[in-house]
Amino acid sequence: MRCSICGIQIDSVDEAVEEGWTPYFHEGKTEHEVACPACAHALLQEGKYGEMEVKEEFRGKLKYLNESGEEAWQDHSDIVMAVLENEPGKLN
Repeated sequence: MRCSICGIQIDSVDEAVEEGWTPYFHEGKTEHEVACPACAHALLQEGKYGEMEVKEEFRGKLKYLNESGEEAWQDHSDIVMAVLENEPGKLN
């Protein structure tokens, strides 16, 4: 399983559940799959109906790995910095 925002991988669904991965989230009306805890904490929030959604300041700025298939960091430095502030080990 791979985070659809940063591309970090986890070995199993059970491990993802234990570590608090978000199974899906929305940006507008579009549903995206799987976000790691660092990306979820930095970039997502609970919406008014209880589902996870992209924070307003990041809407329209994210490039999702499940759409392009690329394993690349986000193009926007503010997004990369928000994630790395929550999990500096992603650079290692």
